[in-house]
Amino acid sequence: MSQIRNYIAAAFAAGLLIATPAVAGDTPAEIKQRIGPGDPEAGKEASGMCQGCHGEDGNSAMSTFPKLAGQWSDYIQKQFREFQNGARKDPTMTDMALSVGEFPELFDIAAYFASQNLMTTTVTEDEKEQAQYLDGEKLYNEGNANSGSFRCVMCHGKHGQGEPLNNPLFPIIGGQHKDYLIKQLTDFKNNTRDNDRSGMMMLIAGRLSEQDIVALSSFLGHTLPPPAPPAPLAPPPPVEEWRVLLEDKAVNIEGTSFKSGSSKLNDSADKQLAVVIDFANNIPDAKLELIGYSDSTGSEKNNIKLSENRANSVKKFLVHKGISADRISTKGLGPANPVADNTTAEGREKNRRVEIHSILKEEKKVRVNGAIKEPVE
Repeated sequence: MSQIRNYIAAAFAAGLLIATPAVAGDTPAEIKQRIGPGDPEAGKEASGMCQGCHGEDGNSAMSTFPKLAGQWSDYIQKQFREFQNGARKDPTMTDMALSVGEFPELFDIAAYFASQNLMTTTVTEDEKEQAQYLDGEKLYNEGNANSGSFRCVMCHGKHGQGEPLNNPLFPIIGGQHKDYLIKQLTDFKNNTRDNDRSGMMMLIAGRLSEQDIVALSSFLGHTLPPPAPPAPLAPPPPVEEWRVLLEDKAVNIEGTSFKSGSSKLNDSADKQLAVVIDFANNIPDAKLELIGYSDSTGSEKNNIKLSENRANSVKKFLVHKGISADRISTKGLGPANPVADNTTAEGREKNRRVEIHSILKEEKKVRVNGAIKEPVE
């Protein structure tokens, strides 16, 4: 027997060099593969007593009863028969197994539980549990060269979700109850469960410490909470609208602020002029040039006078807001330089405007928090 175990161990160790195969899943083809020859519909009715402990869908509520949801049908049948013949022992399960006499009924029961979606892990928030999970994950996927522990992933698939080819020797164990897994691994370690006829599980579990068993069971029964989303990047500071004048771009007080033939500012101009006031307050050595325009309606002489009056209306508003009159120059150009089509009412409205330009010294001083600062290169 020892020679057989050594041979199996050597063969298994060689298999560690093989790439990890794909895992089983819950596609219709994969579920069909797990079900086997039984009838799930008949098995649902026949498994009524089983559901009392293992859950209606095979997800037991108590950790002492294993989950059967999505388990290989062949594996369920194998364990059931071994409870019947005494190869595996449990007072409750032995009596339950003996109550099923016909193989077709066993096939149906196994098919029903196999037809359910795979058992799932539960998220653990406990820090100690999370540390055990990480230790178990490493041991499960990499083994332990010092103790001779094998890589569980080679037989049981990624996170214990099984392999795509139905093999009753390698059950699906990912999502199984932690307490149940601890008991089974401990029983294999102590040879109190010995229904693995190859002896592989007794050999593997015998090389696991109690700490290893807890870590592996924690990994298989749980998953870590998703990582916290990264903190959103702080939005860039808003670009102050007044800085447009630093870029030698005009601020336009357009026709919505002037009715046809009028130089009186409407209230709608306040927001645009607030930008100019901010600029003047932040750049105290800048001067402003106000250029008034009109549409093409009427005589050019009248339009030039009207455009001058519009520029002076804006100057009066700015002076009232605290900007020194010495910093403001005005002129009117009438219908010159139109920005829109004068043949339409909308275009004429856009052309009735005042353009505000900044006149800056070569070296600009900027007001920061109320104090005037020299420019920083």
